[in-house]
Amino acid sequence: MEAIVARVRQVLQEAGLEAGAGLVVAASGGVDSTVLLDVLDGLGHRLHVAHLDHALRPNSAADSRFVAGEAKRRGLSCSIERRDVGAYARTEGLSLEEAGRRQRYAFLDQVAGQVGAEFIALGHHADDQAETVILRLLRGSGATGLGGMEIAREGRYLRPLLRVRRAEIEKYAHQRGLRYREDPSNRDPRFLRNRVRGELMPLLESYNTNIAEVLNRTAALLKAEDDLLTELTQEALDTVICERCNDKVALDSTRLLAYHIAMQRRVLRTALWGLAAADGPFDFARVEQVRGWIGAGDKRLRVLGAGLRGQGCGTRYILRRGQRPPVARYFDVPGVLVLRREHGVEIRVQVVSSEHFDKAQLGGAQVALDADRLGARVQVRSLRPGDRFQPLGMEGHKKLSDFLIDAKWPKISRDEVLVLARGEEIAWVAPLRSSHAFRIKSTTSRIALCTLRRWDGD
Repeated sequence: MEAIVARVRQVLQEAGLEAGAGLVVAASGGVDSTVLLDVLDGLGHRLHVAHLDHALRPNSAADSRFVAGEAKRRGLSCSIERRDVGAYARTEGLSLEEAGRRQRYAFLDQVAGQVGAEFIALGHHADDQAETVILRLLRGSGATGLGGMEIAREGRYLRPLLRVRRAEIEKYAHQRGLRYREDPSNRDPRFLRNRVRGELMPLLESYNTNIAEVLNRTAALLKAEDDLLTELTQEALDTVICERCNDKVALDSTRLLAYHIAMQRRVLRTALWGLAAADGPFDFARVEQVRGWIGAGDKRLRVLGAGLRGQGCGTRYILRRGQRPPVARYFDVPGVLVLRREHGVEIRVQVVSSEHFDKAQLGGAQVALDADRLGARVQVRSLRPGDRFQPLGMEGHKKLSDFLIDAKWPKISRDEVLVLARGEEIAWVAPLRSSHAFRIKSTTSRIALCTLRRWDGD
């Protein structure tokens, strides 16, 4: 028993759990969570017991009553909730296992927020880890997945028993005379984990009696190596990403392809997941498909799924999530228009006299227009079908769609282009070209300095 207590204490210390800190204990009523609760209670931390009834068995309410009684016996506060996991699985198109996992974590997060607990303790043990590695291997996971469960995930979810075998936990419960519930669903062959536990693991033990320890050791080795590769991937991302905002990532194709193929895949998977985390992690086939397009210099607009699109443009490959909503906003000149939520941009128009204007100061997404020609009130809007304007330096008008093609502006980014207009006349196609009709002439006395600034991130 002392060994289990010592391991749990070590995990809590490594996680930075200070004396008196709040800790939610996920309690199913089974032997694993009951032993965890007993150990934590003996260490003197401020505990709150949380139990979720998945409503999958007719007698599941008996587990709730057992957990509530155990918490009361120990003088601990307790939260119990019933959620129809089966209905949720059908609505979301999930397996019962995945639906249960999502509902369970949502419930535990909710309880932790309500009671002000910084940490959540889970009862997973070393045998669970071995089964997880097998399950992920069967599903084709890479090194990240095969690294298994973490003892401390996201600095919040703790698994103090992850280095403890199931047999040790059962022995502890027997020596302490602990009562617990047996969940018959743990033997239900409909669940893949149960088949791995009851059929595959015993078969593997016939080849190696220490298979659980071997799988745990393998997971630990792969986790350490994955941590290193994750750091190297971040360094590669910083080199490869040449533009980033909350719905877009632009990659330098040349720099990406200069990396080892394993790093290319990791960089792409991380970039995709960064844009659509709710739909990740992205499988090997999708990552390899994108990598193939980049390697081939593909310039077509591609639909990647999960709300993502991709397109090559010059030496860049652009990944985008969703579409930016159309905008049409007026503001006074001089003035500032902020479209942070819609487009992540700010458009600023300043007015200066021609005597104080230095053309050499212009740079980036900035143009100079005749302020009197522009007027006192302007509109910033999205592109419209049939838009035409006279690009600076040209005699005739041109369809804006043709202008964007000539400018090699990628289709994937068309919704990023905005126009600054006076009435129906386009004065500036931001950030590309101003209109010849609004150019500065020798007779211009007042100059409008127009600047577009983008924000990175959210």
